[in-house]
Amino acid sequence: MAKRIRVKKNAAYAAVCVAVLSGCASVGPQADWAPPAVGTSYETAQRNTGSYGKDVQFKVTRGTSTFNGVPVLTMVNSLGGTVVQRPSDGKWITVLGPNGKPAMSFDPPLGWEWPLKVGKTFTSRHRLTTHATGTTVDYEFSCNVEEFQKVTVRAGTFDAFRVQCKNNLEGAETFWYSQGTAAFIKTKSLRSAKHPAGPGTQETELVTAPK
Repeated sequence: MAKRIRVKKNAAYAAVCVAVLSGCASVGPQADWAPPAVGTSYETAQRNTGSYGKDVQFKVTRGTSTFNGVPVLTMVNSLGGTVVQRPSDGKWITVLGPNGKPAMSFDPPLGWEWPLKVGKTFTSRHRLTTHATGTTVDYEFSCNVEEFQKVTVRAGTFDAFRVQCKNNLEGAETFWYSQGTAAFIKTKSLRSAKHPAGPGTQETELVTAPK
């Protein structure tokens, strides 16, 4: 009888160990929204074809402001554009042109669902307004967090989540995001011939890390 009890106890102990180890393994790395410090800046380079235009390199500076009377975060680039973000989750409210007026707006704000972890998928639906033409379209995108990997760009080597997204406007995008930088390390975008803006490709990489 004593031997049977011992065997059962050992089996139970082994089962607990397996459960604990499995649970730990299933958690894996995660990334939460972490607003960058005001004044943080970094440089990004873009290689563009087709509807994306010419190659450019620009500096982005983080800041704060108000939009429609509400406090917001901003990403101001050296080309004159500004992305206005919701502070709570970083989702994009609008993109301002060099004249400070909205060029594109999203209702509700556009962005990812946090936290990021490998295997996570999410879908989001919005009304996208292009203010120059006064047109509004239904915009839907879905994303899959595919892998957590090391990625090397001109700014260095980073641990990043690779996120694959596609949208209903015949576009596809891949992002490499590292929480420690609060910036995209690298991106790849593709517009098909059926995209409203026309076909094109864009590749970006971080040139200097945020500081």
